[in-house]
Amino acid sequence: MKSRITLIIMLCVSSVSLYAQQRQQSRQNPSMLTYPVISTRTEVVLPEVNGYKVIKADLHTHTIYSDGQLTSSARVAEAWRDGLDAIAITDHIEVRHNIDAFVEYLGDNIRKMDKDVSYDKTDMNYSVEGGQGAAESRGITLIPGIEITRSPMETGHFNALFTTDNNLIHDEDPLQSVRNAKAQNAIVQINHPGWARPDNEFTSVAEAAMKEGLISGVEVFNSYEFYPEIIEKAVNMGLYVCCGSDLHITSHERYGTYGMFRDMTLILAKDSSLESIREALEHQRTLAYAYGDIAGSEQLLKDFFKAAVSCKIVKTGSDGRKSVQITNNSSFPYVITFPGFAVDVTLKGFTSIIYSVKGGEIPVTVTNMWYGDGKHPSLSLVL
Repeated sequence: MKSRITLIIMLCVSSVSLYAQQRQQSRQNPSMLTYPVISTRTEVVLPEVNGYKVIKADLHTHTIYSDGQLTSSARVAEAWRDGLDAIAITDHIEVRHNIDAFVEYLGDNIRKMDKDVSYDKTDMNYSVEGGQGAAESRGITLIPGIEITRSPMETGHFNALFTTDNNLIHDEDPLQSVRNAKAQNAIVQINHPGWARPDNEFTSVAEAAMKEGLISGVEVFNSYEFYPEIIEKAVNMGLYVCCGSDLHITSHERYGTYGMFRDMTLILAKDSSLESIREALEHQRTLAYAYGDIAGSEQLLKDFFKAAVSCKIVKTGSDGRKSVQITNNSSFPYVITFPGFAVDVTLKGFTSIIYSVKGGEIPVTVTNMWYGDGKHPSLSLVL
């Protein structure tokens, strides 16, 4: 009893000490205590697939320099905390509500030397340049980009990635804007193909751009939106599939509040350098992730799942029946249909289940993986 009381006292003292260590004396002002604040990162652990690292990227974000709520550096820091490896800042060319509001508010208060600050003279490269320091200090790859933003009904929206001068892209003709981006050796993708439209058909401008070979990818997820029928179409057309958060608000509002990983494009690349990411996009080595679903080509989905999930025989009965431990070695969950199970099983990140099987393999269908509208990869886990 005495030893138990001593242990309790020791634990109490320990907890008090740990709590007290959260405060420290200020070097500048010895009479002031400060609380050290340490920024933490949510690590999203994914396996290597076919010899490539899985680079976690968001290819569609906005800052205060168009109509977003965060500065470029804050958007990059947010991406680091969310576990990403790369982020593209793709502010709108044609939509810059915040800048218009700033200029209107300042009015005559703008100093005479600043009178050239206007919509037309805004430097469209600044939103990317403003995030470079934050990206370098956190090891985040910052992809320069811009969004060509026209009528969703007639034209659609396009992200140009790996741009060199965003100020030279705009043209009254939206197709010419895409051509201008391509002239900079940019990679251009179609954004949210069904947003504000009655269907998921590509616009006439998108069709014309694809005919000219100007388009390399298409979003199959955007924010809350999912376009299952676009997946197979994109793969058959040789376009990479991607997911963009299209964040204007904070990621915590969109995902963190609900305990979700943020939307991301999974890029199978040699490393997280701009060169490697670009090479992977050009060769369509991508999957798209949003709200627990993963989309892409059927074979790449199978390869990804096999790399993430392992099997181990823990017991073989006298009748030859095996008890198999199936383990998810990644952060993402998988919803699996097993033979003989009345309901799908959700194998959460870094968890295992036991499954009994007679033969040497387990056929499964992964229903939160999509390679088309209602199409989910089926494969066998070999023991």
